[in-house]
Amino acid sequence: MKHLDIKLYKMEVIKGKEDVAREWLNFLKNSKEEAVQTLKNEKVYLESYFLAEEDGTMFVYCFMAADNIDKANQVASTSNNKLDEQHFKYGAECISKTSGDILDCFLYIENLESL
Repeated sequence: MKHLDIKLYKMEVIKGKEDVAREWLNFLKNSKEEAVQTLKNEKVYLESYFLAEEDGTMFVYCFMAADNIDKANQVASTSNNKLDEQHFKYGAECISKTSGDILDCFLYIENLESL
């Protein structure tokens, strides 16, 4: 079994930027084929996004599984790929830089050989 680096990012959406967050996630959804190629370059195996509203505040959750998430983020942030550039532009516009959280995975149980 391959060891995966897994993290859950909780990102608070800036008040008034909820539509930008939805547009961002729709952009990723509509760019799925290109996104898969960028994930391959970053050695990311799974990247999932969730929207949640908590006490009147919107959050974007991102679940990632990769060989090395820090390295994957570094590759993505220095990429000249148009999808990565637009992805970070959306995030910069709608995600708060002063709140949120990154949770490290304590335990995961997988059954990938069944795929």
